[in-house]
Amino acid sequence: MSTTTTERDLLRNVNEKIELIEPSTGKLFFEHKTELVFVKPRLMPLKSQALQSLEEMHRETARQLQQKRTKRNNNNNNNNSNNNKI
Repeated sequence: MSTTTTERDLLRNVNEKIELIEPSTGKLFFEHKTELVFVKPRLMPLKSQALQSLEEMHRETARQLQQKRTKRNNNNNNNNSNNNKI
């Protein structure tokens, strides 16, 4: 612990001794330090395009299957009603 306190004291002394020296003639250069820059968040799709197309194919297949079932049920009902009339 004593080494860290002495190191801190040394750093504090060094920081106090550093003074800004500006030249009276000539050009003054300075350096921009890179800082963390926050950018506007981007909206990412929750589902990939491949997943969306698979879901669309599934819905279309389910719709076609439902149509076939309703046609078959209608045909069966018509046949049953015709058989009952005879």
